[in-house]
Amino acid sequence: MKLRSRLLMRTCLLAMMTGTGLSAAPVFAQTSAPVPLFLKQEAEQDAERQSEQGTANPGTTSAPLSGGFGSTNSNTPQTEAFPSDPNAVQSLSLGAVDAEAVGTIDRSRGGLGIDMWNGTTRRSAAKLISELPATPATHTARDLQERMLLSAAALPQDSAEISLLEARVAKLIEMGALDEAIELVRAAPQGSRGSMLAQAEINALLIGSDLDTACDAIESYGASYEELFWLKAAAMCAFYANDPTSAAFSVDLVREMGGEGDETFFGLVSAIRSGNAADPELLSQLRPLDLALLAIAKQSIPTSQLETGNAAAIIGITNADATATDVRLEAARKAEKLGLISAEKLADVYQSVNFAAGALESVLDDASEGIQARQYAKLYQAAAQSDVPAARAEILAALFEAAEFEGDFMQAARLSAPLLADIPINGDFSWFAVSALKASIAANSFERAENWLLVARSSANASNDISSRLSLLYPVLAISGLEETGAIKPVANAANQSTPQTFGSDTQSAPQQNFGLGGAVVPGAPTSTGGMASATVMPNSASPEDVQSASERAAALARHRARMIEWQEMQAARGDQAAARRYSELIFNLFEGFGIEVPDSLWDGLLTAPYAEERVTTSSAVSHHLTAAARAQQKAKTVAMTIQAQQIAAADNADPKVLSDTVTSLETVGLESDARRLATELLISFNH
Repeated sequence: MKLRSRLLMRTCLLAMMTGTGLSAAPVFAQTSAPVPLFLKQEAEQDAERQSEQGTANPGTTSAPLSGGFGSTNSNTPQTEAFPSDPNAVQSLSLGAVDAEAVGTIDRSRGGLGIDMWNGTTRRSAAKLISELPATPATHTARDLQERMLLSAAALPQDSAEISLLEARVAKLIEMGALDEAIELVRAAPQGSRGSMLAQAEINALLIGSDLDTACDAIESYGASYEELFWLKAAAMCAFYANDPTSAAFSVDLVREMGGEGDETFFGLVSAIRSGNAADPELLSQLRPLDLALLAIAKQSIPTSQLETGNAAAIIGITNADATATDVRLEAARKAEKLGLISAEKLADVYQSVNFAAGALESVLDDASEGIQARQYAKLYQAAAQSDVPAARAEILAALFEAAEFEGDFMQAARLSAPLLADIPINGDFSWFAVSALKASIAANSFERAENWLLVARSSANASNDISSRLSLLYPVLAISGLEETGAIKPVANAANQSTPQTFGSDTQSAPQQNFGLGGAVVPGAPTSTGGMASATVMPNSASPEDVQSASERAAALARHRARMIEWQEMQAARGDQAAARRYSELIFNLFEGFGIEVPDSLWDGLLTAPYAEERVTTSSAVSHHLTAAARAQQKAKTVAMTIQAQQIAAADNADPKVLSDTVTSLETVGLESDARRLATELLISFNH
């Protein structure tokens, strides 16, 4: 009755103010960057209704966001809002945009820094945000995207009518980062939150199936805004509270105020009242409110939504009580792979499956389950329940093997990381060391990976295959920093241009010869055994420190060259030579991005006809802006362009040069750890 009374009072007030019965007061226009469909639909319906009624709000106009990434308003003089030198002492006045500049993380927690929008106009920043993918192609790219959207940062002062905060929140919800979106909304001062931010908070709660909290928030916000969204939300809450009288009143009010065109809403209302299933044709574009109404109707979300890329629907299928067990398993598997749920949530879903008595004890002997996610759940439960480290290691080895075959190794590593942490790292598990090493790298646990690498090396001998398995994994070890390669790390000069260090000169830029401690050495000269010649490099001075460093780098280069030759020989024995070639190209390009030497002979091996190939690549505009933004130290724009370029990563014939450029650009703007994580993820995911 309380809800019904509030709605009745609001209706009477509207009637008195407008003199037009149930016509709504004009809705103040929201000026913002483009937002996802489900966040705009209510506003668009309101606008259409007002247009039909002849109402207008001439005092407010929205700013279009047309133009390229670097486009500016030609009528507004542009000034650089930040110092060009990112290391300079910076005094930045946030002025009137403090509410827009809020964030939930700073640089110490992974934020991109207060100057991340350096050199970017507000209009182009809004475009960059709105066009970010809902499902980035890699987990590293998704992590970068979340941190970019959550970072507290000073904003460009142009085009102040554009709300970057609304665009950030909308994108977080579109990509399924629900808790993060809610936290960002609540970080903004209460008085600065408009209807769009309030709706975003409600939508995030609805996608997360937290209807109790959502209805409490709807109750608190409902009196402040007049859009149809709030009337529909009030109707949903009335149905949820089993208050059909209030629900009927709200539904009638939606119809009277021009919302009768929302067939999905009224179809779901009819399903709740009748107990019959809603027409499937009405469920193709599900919004968060629709997911809540489906749950109230005790109707499952169509499984076809798993193929749409609709993050809200995929999360909803994973969470909904009405979802069949096997469907939930596959939905959770896909959701975690897309980054929509955490590995911990996936583990909870896997643990919720009931298997027959004794099935977990014989998991290694029984036939695989018919559904892949169900097999993963069975192996995961068996490993989790085993308190014998050796037995757990055997089960995890089986899980890793199955996942690698299906292209799910990265997910299996994230899922099992807590279980792997309980297995002792010693020689008793030498047979498991290489698998544990690779899984630790995939889970971004490099300290454990380093310890497993030591066990593997010390256990390798002629009677086992550890040495050959380490050789196959060598590029991943080199990229992740676990192997010393003698790479020359780039350093930034005064003009922010990356140049190689001159220490220990032995680069391929000197084609004739290098002069080392023992004289001139021709690079790449074959040894008597067919391998590479020992590298000889020249120290910068005769000091003992420089001489020692040069000797260590020469030894590392020699080992690296020999291991790369050995790795290439193993690649030549692969059955799928087309896949081997693509993998080699990716590795060589990534190596060059990190300053790791690729012997000319290895590149020569790839120089075979046909030279023209079809590749999935990005537009030249993305490549240009990626390189230019990195060179100018525009961190947010570099990250945005990196994420866009990464979208080709899942393609079988993705252009390796583009992927390498993304890694190099991240290094250029100081995000080296992210660059290594990204490169490692690409290598492990690419080679399954």
